[in-house]
Amino acid sequence: MSTLSCPPERLSRRGYPLLVFGAVRFGVLGPLRVERDGEPLALGGPRQRDLLTLLVLRANRVVSAEWLVDALWDGRPPAGAHITLRSYVAVLRRALEPERGRRAPAELLRGHTGGYELSAPPDTVDAVRFTALAGHGARALADGEWEAAERHFADALALWRGGLATDLAAVRPDAARLSEARAEAGEGRFTAAVAAGRHQAVLPDLRQFVAAHPERENARAQLMLALYRAGRQTDALAVYDEGRRLLADEHGVEPGEALRDLHRRVLAHTVPPVGGKAGAATRTRGPGRTTGPGRGAGGPHATLVGRTAELSLLTDLLAASGRDGGRFAAIVGEAGIGKTTLADALARRAADAGVPVAWGRCPDLGQAPPFWLWTQVVRALAPAGDAGADPALAGFGTGPATGADIDPTARFRTYDAVSALVHATARDRGLVLVLDDLHAADADSLLLLRYLATTVRTSRALVVATLRPYEHDPALVAALADLARSPGCRQLRPAGLDADAVADLVRGHTGAPAPADLVRDLLTRTGGNPFFITELLTSAEPTGAPPPSVRDTVRRRLHALDDRTRDWLDVLSVAGRDLDVDLLEAATAAEVRLTPHVAHLVAEPGAGVVRFRHPLFAEAAYADLAPTRRADLHARLADVGRHVLTPAELAHHYGRARGREDEHLRWTLEAADDATRRLAYEDALAHLDRAAALLTAPERELAVQLHRTSLLQITVGIGSDAVDLAAARARELLARVDPGADVRHALWTLGELACNRAEFAIAADLAGRLASDDGVIGAAGHYLLGVVGYFTGRLVEADRHLTAAIDRLRELDPRELVGRAGRTPTLATYDFRALVRSLLGDAAAARSDLAAAHALAERADDPYGRANATLFAAWTAVQEHDVAAALAAARRCREIGRRQHMPHFVTTGDFYAEWAAVRGGDDSRLTAMRAAREGVHRLGLRATRTISLGAMADAYLVTGHHADAAALADEGLALAEEVGERVFAAELHRVRGLATGDPADLAAGARLAEAQGADLVRARFPR
Repeated sequence: MSTLSCPPERLSRRGYPLLVFGAVRFGVLGPLRVERDGEPLALGGPRQRDLLTLLVLRANRVVSAEWLVDALWDGRPPAGAHITLRSYVAVLRRALEPERGRRAPAELLRGHTGGYELSAPPDTVDAVRFTALAGHGARALADGEWEAAERHFADALALWRGGLATDLAAVRPDAARLSEARAEAGEGRFTAAVAAGRHQAVLPDLRQFVAAHPERENARAQLMLALYRAGRQTDALAVYDEGRRLLADEHGVEPGEALRDLHRRVLAHTVPPVGGKAGAATRTRGPGRTTGPGRGAGGPHATLVGRTAELSLLTDLLAASGRDGGRFAAIVGEAGIGKTTLADALARRAADAGVPVAWGRCPDLGQAPPFWLWTQVVRALAPAGDAGADPALAGFGTGPATGADIDPTARFRTYDAVSALVHATARDRGLVLVLDDLHAADADSLLLLRYLATTVRTSRALVVATLRPYEHDPALVAALADLARSPGCRQLRPAGLDADAVADLVRGHTGAPAPADLVRDLLTRTGGNPFFITELLTSAEPTGAPPPSVRDTVRRRLHALDDRTRDWLDVLSVAGRDLDVDLLEAATAAEVRLTPHVAHLVAEPGAGVVRFRHPLFAEAAYADLAPTRRADLHARLADVGRHVLTPAELAHHYGRARGREDEHLRWTLEAADDATRRLAYEDALAHLDRAAALLTAPERELAVQLHRTSLLQITVGIGSDAVDLAAARARELLARVDPGADVRHALWTLGELACNRAEFAIAADLAGRLASDDGVIGAAGHYLLGVVGYFTGRLVEADRHLTAAIDRLRELDPRELVGRAGRTPTLATYDFRALVRSLLGDAAAARSDLAAAHALAERADDPYGRANATLFAAWTAVQEHDVAAALAAARRCREIGRRQHMPHFVTTGDFYAEWAAVRGGDDSRLTAMRAAREGVHRLGLRATRTISLGAMADAYLVTGHHADAAALADEGLALAEEVGERVFAAELHRVRGLATGDPADLAAGARLAEAQGADLVRARFPR
């Protein structure tokens, strides 16, 4: 007999089929499991199981097909996804209701207009039963009913069979909420057991729980109580000390007051006995247990419910930042859980105490301008009109950025300037810096935050970041890992409100006590998410139940508006961020009026500017747009905002419009240039990647690939695979361009890159095509040929080409060469000729060239050239084994590098300084010398590797470490043979021959030095 074909009269008052669901049960607290009469059902493939998981977690709510498609394919649904969804639903219906007739309506998995609903009584879903049982336990615990509380919590925990068995992004908030609730239930169970006097029975499990959740102060308090009541005072104190060290080392804070009070009681033997009030007294929310309201529809100052302990913790961090040095706090949680509301409450406390507060917000939708997060911060901290006072902060100004050069040191100067601004602002009264919705930050903003993590501890600033769960985002994982390593970092993970807090929230909205049924219903629907609760409460209609989801509530609000109001709200959702009212009205030809119905959705953060009150409002409004209308609105906003929106925003909007490919490409290229000028190199690379995929003309793509190559050398390192691929593509395009095209810049860029990557044959080929030209371009060709000659050991040829380059450059005004060190052969021609002439044995000529390079740098006031001159002076001294000169030049090189924020010169100076120390007889610096060499080549510089190996091998030889010297010489000679960098090959033979006593090695080295004309090295061989 089928249990699925029950007649209408057999339905319960809530519409659940009475016969069906007594036999069908759903389990998501572990691998998905659906049983009928205790037997598991076959549910199909992984995608069908994911679909059912989504529906079980939202049981008895209509879930739109649009949302399900988006969730199943993590925001990237394929063509025909809606048809595929319907096929999945059909598979699940056959599995769940195998005896249902072909024309009979589905009872379990019901279809609705635009969506689906899994209709299931609450007690058939393990996650719902768990929430209910845990709620019963929490209420019993609050009432002092220890045995009942422990029983309820134990029953709730017994439902768990593992974690949620899906990695869909849409499920992560549910997984985080349930995982936190599971930990709270475990903590509650132990609290009840200890209060009931069952401390001996639960002590082993309680130890394991604290080891797994070391940040939960209440659980640690229960372990201290259990140990103390078991007669183990010393162990109880050790548990406290362990927790205090963990908080100090990982978060830079002290334990909370409740834990400190219990510690004092244990020391003084004043812990209340079993049956006293200790259970209630020590029930405190630790740093890992945070609940409270989110940024609700009421605006930025929404009521804070259930956040007392968390706000106290943040207030303690604020005090510590002003007293002991800067601190970080990351508030991580699902959308609407109360992250921004908590940060805002702290900001208001700080402002009331006279502490400056600055906010930077990241839009969840749309394309933000480069460095948008920090642009807001800099504009807030710098006095009006002073944002550009420091040239390093010019990229954060409101106008177009200037300057087109790609400077490998400029980003560090900008990062340091922002850090200095934070320090200066915080110096007198402290500072609270709130970085809201950090999960939506651009890659460059995250890199700047990682830099700030290394400097903020010496300031008086408290940096508070709010973000959604980030474990799936590698860039955020890296950023938060850097923050966690800094002293004083603390992470809070808000969970849903408990029943008492929900009741308080309902009372605050209605002015009346909350009915128990309403509280349970809200908890079941929302998991205690305060924003969702607020929306369901404010959207409830007088004669019916609240809508089933927040998206539905927003959709209902939008559909109730008139067409003209809906039009400008749709454009606002397409914009994805704050918009000027004038721009909105121009895009819609409708007046922007904040009527009471609209004011719930939209706020005015400034005069003449509007935005959605919460990102979820914008997300819901955008998702409700039909694809065609969405594309049309993107185009309309871009057309009217061409002189207002940034190039990145225009590229974003035209890219989502229909038939606007030319504008998309144009603004994508402009966005890349703008981001480069603002030093947002990661953003620039993203735009360039998109442009390269759109281009078909070889000349235009060649320019893009050259741009990419220059940026990749800075961002991922000169020796990276990404640089190799970009350079190879550029050389391929170089062969396809029109014969009359001017490719000199490409030849120079690719030739210099090839030299740095020890690709000497490629460099020589490209340089040869430049050398026949006049002026700087011709000098560039001879310069590159001279560099190739030096590295490959053809010293006489190198001297000839470098001299030809110098002769051409003498005809130019030195002021024309300022800033060209990274793009054209300027001062480095003298520097490299100094190296060549030093090896040729003409030390005086080498000194003359180094002096000329230094003088030219001074006349041109070129800091890069000045640092380069000192670096080459040290390099020349290393060739000549002149320890004193190498040490003096290395110190100058490091000093200039630090002052000008040029880290390459600092790391290279470190190597030469350590080499000088070892070569001078201090073999205690051998390890430091090796580490410094690794620093020089960390970003993949392939040229000079045999030179640094030869210098180290000689230093090991001089200090008597012959085996190590021979091993380094072996490595250097193998590398020289592999890449053709043979300038130090004779020296490497000499070191190995002396280290091993091999006369054949010495003879081979002497012959090679003589063939190269390296009289300096030839003179070192025994005769």
